[in-house]
Amino acid sequence: MHRWQALIRTVAAAALLSVSTAVLAADETKGKDEVRRADPAWLPTIDCGEMSGWFKSQCTNLGAAWTRGRPLVMLSGYTWHDPSTYDDDKLESFNSESWGGGFGFGRSDDKGDHYSWYTMAFKDSHYDWTVMAGWAWTTYWPERSDFAVGLGYTAFLMSRSDILNNVPFPAILPIASLKLGPAELMGTFIPKLNGGVNHGNVGYLFGRIQF
Repeated sequence: MHRWQALIRTVAAAALLSVSTAVLAADETKGKDEVRRADPAWLPTIDCGEMSGWFKSQCTNLGAAWTRGRPLVMLSGYTWHDPSTYDDDKLESFNSESWGGGFGFGRSDDKGDHYSWYTMAFKDSHYDWTVMAGWAWTTYWPERSDFAVGLGYTAFLMSRSDILNNVPFPAILPIASLKLGPAELMGTFIPKLNGGVNHGNVGYLFGRIQF
C-alpha cells in the first residue's frame, strides 16, 4: 500500500505545482494559447543566430517553450528488462513498477512538433530514486493531429545511486509517442552498452499530459 501512497503523493504534488505555476504565469490577455513567464535574471540568454537548419529550429523552439510554454505533467511508469540479456536471479531482483512523476512546460510549433522542459523523479530498477531534468522534442505523423504517432529525442541530466554515486551525468535517448489528444503514452529504449551477462537492454514507459 505504501507504494501506491507514494505514487499518489508524487502525482498530486506535480499537478499542484503545475497548476499553481499556470495561474501565476497566465498572460493578462485571456484566450491565448500560451502563457509567458518573465525571464529570470540569472538565466543565460541563448543566441540562436549563428545556427542554421534543424539546430536553429531546436534552439528557437526550446527557448519559446521555456518562456511561453504551458504546464505539463509526467507520470511514470513501467520498466522492461530484456530477459535475453539478464539471468533469472537478476530479473527477479529488479523493480519493474517505476512509479513516480514530474512536471514541466511545453508548446507546439506551427508544424505540430512538441518542445518541452521537464523534471521527473521515479523508482528505478533497484528500488532507489532516480531524478532527472532536461528537454524533449517530438515530431508526429500526421502533423497537427490529436491522434498520431511520434518520434524524437530527450537530452537530460540524471542522478542515480548506481551510477557515479548520485553525481549528475548527461545523457540523450530516443523517444517514441502514441498521442491521444493532450495525453501521450511515451517510451524510450536504453541499449546494452557493454559486454557480459546482466548488463542488458531496458525499455521504459511513461505518460505525459499537456495542459
